[in-house]
Amino acid sequence: MKLPKLLIFCVLILMITAASALADSARVLTPGGPVNMRKKANAKSSIVEAVPNRSLVEVVETAGEWSHIRYKGKTGYVKTEFLLLPASLAGKTVYPDADTLLRAAPQADADLLLPVGGWDALTVDSVADGWAAVTCGDVSGYVPAEDLSYQLETPSGDMTWIKEPGLLAETGDEVAVTVIDGASCLVIDGGSCRWAPVSDVVLQGPADETANMEAVSLAQAALKKAYNAFDAQKLYATVAAQGDAWRVGWFTAQDQYVYGALVQGEQVIFTARYTDFAAPVKVPSLLPAGQIDLRLSADTLAAGQVLDIAVSAWTREKCAYSLTLDGAIIAESKDDGHFAAAYRPRKAGNYTLTVTVTDETGKTANVSADFTVTEGGPEALALPYSQKDGWWLDQRYRTSTLDHSGCAIFTLSHALQRMGKTGDDLQPAALAKTFALCLTPDGTNNERLIREAAAVYGFSTRSALIEDARQIRTLLQGGALFSFSIARGHIALIDGLSEDGSMVHVVDSAPGATFTRIVGDSLYRRMNSGSFRAVLSLDDAPGARWYFETDEYGGLEYWLRVEYAAKRGVRLIQP
Repeated sequence: MKLPKLLIFCVLILMITAASALADSARVLTPGGPVNMRKKANAKSSIVEAVPNRSLVEVVETAGEWSHIRYKGKTGYVKTEFLLLPASLAGKTVYPDADTLLRAAPQADADLLLPVGGWDALTVDSVADGWAAVTCGDVSGYVPAEDLSYQLETPSGDMTWIKEPGLLAETGDEVAVTVIDGASCLVIDGGSCRWAPVSDVVLQGPADETANMEAVSLAQAALKKAYNAFDAQKLYATVAAQGDAWRVGWFTAQDQYVYGALVQGEQVIFTARYTDFAAPVKVPSLLPAGQIDLRLSADTLAAGQVLDIAVSAWTREKCAYSLTLDGAIIAESKDDGHFAAAYRPRKAGNYTLTVTVTDETGKTANVSADFTVTEGGPEALALPYSQKDGWWLDQRYRTSTLDHSGCAIFTLSHALQRMGKTGDDLQPAALAKTFALCLTPDGTNNERLIREAAAVYGFSTRSALIEDARQIRTLLQGGALFSFSIARGHIALIDGLSEDGSMVHVVDSAPGATFTRIVGDSLYRRMNSGSFRAVLSLDDAPGARWYFETDEYGGLEYWLRVEYAAKRGVRLIQP
């Protein structure tokens, strides 16, 4: 009895469908090149296709030495020894070939449990129907078997997801961000996953640990190429180790994480732009409305010592200072935006500091604190001298005052003391008298000042400025110092070189003048890791003090690129 043709056709379709359903994925893995897929399970059979190494194929059937496979619509036979079969995964602990998703059931639309990266170890319990039942940490679920088909015993180098630590802006819950898809991101929260708007998430980025300047340079070049808006001059970088790779993150002055990269060896394997993520969460004030906490660094100090002032309040809107000495007002702030301030008293007596805070609605509150100043003197002053701290307000420098025109005198004083010289004649006020004729209507003639000081104090100098970066590095390594015009109308001291030779160390008696006038570069601070980041506001610089009496920042030490110093030209002070 013959079967109807339609029935035969249906049986064939069912057989093909069943074979397809039973087909499993495997990875071609040869010592080098492709594997030959032959028409029959015979080494002499004709070649159907050369299947590239590391390709994924469907395994229709395995019978000893040969396996029947399907690749790009063609079928044939390859040696089984060149296939990594999912059946051999059971009982192994392996790492994913690349990033994958751990699901609650063996199906593509099952609930998502965790994103799994190339650095996550997975213990395989079983494999069936193209899915592997695995355990990742303390979470069990399913991943596509083909995502484990390399059966890697060590982490993959294809790390394309980074678990970025972050906070939900509204709730403050700690999360880890993995997949970013347009305006949404996948977050891990307490072992579960969900999608959240990127505008609701604050990313914390890599912690600043150990510097790898080569990794920073590679990542910076890659980000410039990928994102036209990337501008390292306006951002600071942090670096942290991740396995044998380096995570590099770039932040704004407000500590918002905006760009990230992962560098392994000489290869940048991941970059991401995080500019759409939420800005850092503002820490809510712990003080009730209208309440102020005023703290002074001392209640008794000597004239010439610095009093540091810290103000906490219910708002960060406005803060004004008023100081009385024995009942008479002697100083008031010109700026109302600083909640940390400093004052260097010049006279002994009993002082009262009053702080007035105003919020955005106009509500005000004030608080006062008393402190006592005993007799002191210039010997109490600490380096670096702060030209703008008020101590020098009325101290003469020929036809001007030291606070207004004394930057070159302060630089000379810093240099002499850096050379180990001592004596009252090194104080800025004494130097201003000794070299008064160096002050002209246009400012200090710095060439004349250094030349005349060299004759008095026994150091060497040159009339010509040094404008070669290599020579500057060499002289600094030999113990030289430099006085130079760091910005228009302002002089500062260079007294050191960074270990990598990229930066010079600067001592500046009036950093506010530099910060507002410097062109084409930035001031830099050195991080704990040894890397450098641009100073985007003077409050961001270590040791910065804002003196409310003058509305100016005091003496500061920081770093500049050696090329900037060479471009400006430096004046030699050679011990």
